[in-house]
Amino acid sequence: MKFLTDLYAAFFGSGVMTAPEYLILSLPVAWIIYLLRRRPGGFWAWLMPRKIWLHQSHGLDIKLFVLGRLMSFFNVAARISLTTFIAINVGRMIGQEGPLISSSLLLTLLLWLSADLASYVSHRLHHQVHTLWPLHAVHHSAEVLTPFTAYRQHPLVHFTAILINSALIGVAQGFLIGGHDPASMIYSVAGINVLFVLANIAMSNFHHTHLWISFGPVLEHILISPAQHQIHHSTAPKHYNKNYGHTLAIWDWMFGTLYVIRGIEDVTFGVEDPQKDPSRSYSLLYTLIYPLKQMTGRLRK
Repeated sequence: MKFLTDLYAAFFGSGVMTAPEYLILSLPVAWIIYLLRRRPGGFWAWLMPRKIWLHQSHGLDIKLFVLGRLMSFFNVAARISLTTFIAINVGRMIGQEGPLISSSLLLTLLLWLSADLASYVSHRLHHQVHTLWPLHAVHHSAEVLTPFTAYRQHPLVHFTAILINSALIGVAQGFLIGGHDPASMIYSVAGINVLFVLANIAMSNFHHTHLWISFGPVLEHILISPAQHQIHHSTAPKHYNKNYGHTLAIWDWMFGTLYVIRGIEDVTFGVEDPQKDPSRSYSLLYTLIYPLKQMTGRLRK
């Protein structure tokens, strides 16, 4: 029974953006948008068009989702997390014996902010570090976007991203709470920071969809809208290296990578790679091997 429970948690637990509860709670928001825009045709045809959900690119999304969730189930990548080790040692270095802040609400906010900043840094490094880009390019090679595209990742990204994220989060935790368990000090749902859960309920699953949803130029300096993330996936050169943020846009604003929406834009998704064999673009095996060949070539140079 525990095996099945753990397997379900790996695929559809509260830490997974495509958990059923998040998708279901996204439906009322989608329904309101559908009514306001008065689109022709039925709601489901508008929300989940067959040409997207039956596209071969989405089929590859599902295969990589399953592979990534199986890695999570077997704790393949989680074993290299540095968060606890770094938090304990940073806490010892600065003599942090107890939480720096006693307020659970403030700690919840600060730890979530540090995790969101770590996500920004990790994401930007995977774009701008020459040898890491081929791995992340797997995600950007998606030609259509659905919520499962968030998990369209090369397996090695689970290692590189965890190393970067856990190291940065570990430093923040070391300063804020030392080596203490954050789950016992913050507001959480099933052990997940409540702000992460609220972000998933609100808009996270719209980031990888065909729906153009902009928050307007003022709010898009604070929060990453689905339209801003679609810009991040765009093949247009003017959109390159923009909007790395996961939930918050303030990091892009601070570090000069923010692209604010000024109107509806015609966006094409994918990665233009003349060396890639287009006839094998949707092959799982080719998708796993091709980035490794690129990385090897770049390291040799």
